[in-house]
Amino acid sequence: MRRLPFLLALVLLTCIPCYCQEAAQTQQKNGERANASQGRDSYQEKAEARLRELKRKIDALNAKASKQSSEARKEFDRQIAALDRQRASIQQQLEKFKTTSQQAWRDMKPNLEAAMKNLEAAYQRAAADFKK
Repeated sequence: MRRLPFLLALVLLTCIPCYCQEAAQTQQKNGERANASQGRDSYQEKAEARLRELKRKIDALNAKASKQSSEARKEFDRQIAALDRQRASIQQQLEKFKTTSQQAWRDMKPNLEAAMKNLEAAYQRAAADFKK
């Protein structure tokens, strides 16, 4: 009978550290998931803001181009149509981005970033052409 409390204490002393370590690991994993999700949400918000800003700039360029002669207007219409197609494609990617898993998000992010940079560069070229 005297051994029972001793054995019970021994079992508890060996189990408690294991349980605490397991709980800490679970908490760390949950924290990593939250950070990844937060990073994803933050990136998505920034990408959407960049896309809105580019849409605003493209619309402003289109308004300026509407005052050009018909010959110049044709070229700007072509460039603006290409910009709009690129922007729409990125918008579709962002919509898919919202419903992807964490791994798929990591895989999509470089392509989305490259598409965004290409759109920004295309806008810069169109704006430079307009100033000529």
